[in-house]
Amino acid sequence: MKVQRLELKNFRNYEQQSISFENDRIIIHGQNAQGKTNLLEGICMFSLGRSERRYRDSELIRFGQERASVGLEFNANDRENRAEIEIWNGKRKSITYNDIPMKKSSEWMGKFRVVYFDPDHLDIVKGGPKIRRNNLDVFISQLRPNYFSCLSGMKKIIESKNALLKSQAPNMAMLEILNQKLIESAANVILYRTEYIEKLQDVSHGTQLDISGGKEDLEIHYLSCVGESKGLNLEEVKNRLREKLENSLKREMENREASVGPHREDISYMINGQDVRTFGSQGQKKTTALVQKFSEAELIRRETGEYPVLLLDDIMSELDNSRQDYILNQLDNMQIFITCTDPERFRKMENALFFKVENAAVIRE
Repeated sequence: MKVQRLELKNFRNYEQQSISFENDRIIIHGQNAQGKTNLLEGICMFSLGRSERRYRDSELIRFGQERASVGLEFNANDRENRAEIEIWNGKRKSITYNDIPMKKSSEWMGKFRVVYFDPDHLDIVKGGPKIRRNNLDVFISQLRPNYFSCLSGMKKIIESKNALLKSQAPNMAMLEILNQKLIESAANVILYRTEYIEKLQDVSHGTQLDISGGKEDLEIHYLSCVGESKGLNLEEVKNRLREKLENSLKREMENREASVGPHREDISYMINGQDVRTFGSQGQKKTTALVQKFSEAELIRRETGEYPVLLLDDIMSELDNSRQDYILNQLDNMQIFITCTDPERFRKMENALFFKVENAAVIRE
């Protein structure tokens, strides 16, 4: 998968910009707050149809304007493609793919795939459960569009359930209906997460050993809301969820919120049998986050036949030289975009294309 051209109009701090990318090594440099990250955000928009940074769509429109657009020309599976996202004030948005309007986000999923890595992703290991869930959800959605549909449906059900539980006198019949709907959507989410965490474990284990010189044995564990989920079929997951919801009814009524479901799950990372979040060094936490992102890229290649586009947003400055060297040695057959303030580290990189960003102007060197 390869980005060939990016076009921005009234997007973030860019009035109008069109940039071609002929090479697989793209270095974008400049001082802070000039617009480097906004370029990567424009590319990343096409993986999920929204910003990876979780801003509201209206915040992506250049100040004082009513509409923004982002266009992307890219090659996927040896086919030339063009996509465009248009955003209007008032929460309206449209996505077209090869001139065909996409009626819902799930129709777009999987057309363009990226792995995005910025300093916030270093919190995959040391941060809270929500960070780990969000990262996993973005990854699986790019491979399985149906997962995104199940996840979106589940979130809406949980919102409705929370609103009902917060009411003065919750309607128990309606609560039962919502719980049944939750079981249907959540069971699929759990099965998808079980499958892909197991696959990530298979890839990550060898990568962590490679980086650590054989010293660190990494295990990734899915802390599912139904307990051990490996080997369960759909009906077995549904039955466990039903039992958990029945047993938690009193607690949910008292706390007035939904406490059982994939929205409360977590992932744990263990090195040599010890929890990395609790006992790991800062270096081990960074390495494990790095391994997670590169394992996502490798797994996408295994399942689709080609690597995703790799976006590294100001991440190199957060890593020591050995981890930087590891990244630079893993880039064969993959298009990579790197943003940084100092490009000298990359001047010797073969076939690299350099761009300088200054005051929302992109200058090819």
